[in-house]
Amino acid sequence: MKKIAFITGAASGIGAATARLLNSDDHFVYIADIQREAGQALADELGNAAFINVNVRDEADFERALDQVMSEQGRLDVMVNNAAIVGVLGPIATLPVDQYDFSQEIIQRSVVLGTKHAARLMQAQKSGAIVNIASVAGIRAGYSPHVYAACKAAVVQFTESVAIELAEDNVRCNAICPGAVATPIHTGVRDERWLERIEKIREAAVDEQPMPRMAEPSEIAEAVAWLASDRASYVTGHALVVDGGLSAGRLWRQQPQFFREFHPVRGV
Repeated sequence: MKKIAFITGAASGIGAATARLLNSDDHFVYIADIQREAGQALADELGNAAFINVNVRDEADFERALDQVMSEQGRLDVMVNNAAIVGVLGPIATLPVDQYDFSQEIIQRSVVLGTKHAARLMQAQKSGAIVNIASVAGIRAGYSPHVYAACKAAVVQFTESVAIELAEDNVRCNAICPGAVATPIHTGVRDERWLERIEKIREAAVDEQPMPRMAEPSEIAEAVAWLASDRASYVTGHALVVDGGLSAGRLWRQQPQFFREFHPVRGV
């Protein structure tokens, strides 16, 4: 039986890669995004998919969209809460609270809303898988702006907590914690300039982590697809780190020069 998947922020980046992969694995995919042109283009490309306009800050939008899924398909098997932004930047002493609120609504609150409305459908049918896209920044400090890190940490804890409640209804809830991924979110732009900027970031990544490269969106999509599949039928409440070893630490040669000079183990 064909599975039905709903992916937020699916018009680009990890969301689009996940839509392509699930679609190739015989899922009917709902591409939920506010980017109408890109979202519709992807739906047309895939064929076995539909674009649905969703503002993830708006609970009514989630409710309407998922009720549409039920009216058209009669079930929801996979929910991927992927939509996010980098959010507010800068030092804590000058943090604009209005920008904090906006950032939190997209990065964290949207995951709560998506999970809430997916859960009400999945609990009724006694099956389903929810995958929330968190970040390595949510489990280790220093990899992102303050608010992004805090929101992604909340996504991890929220995922684990919800998983406990939903387990008795055979609904699984897991998270993915990506590291650096070659997507527009890392560049600060969504137009064609992101391609030029991402190449510079790729070069920097070589010296920043054990696996000397950024991840491709398709690599994160593979992890999402596994957690969403029956192959992970006994996995729930888990935050799967997919970061090329970034959170494990740096190789000796990647440490700052002053650290290498004064560390008691020389010449490594």
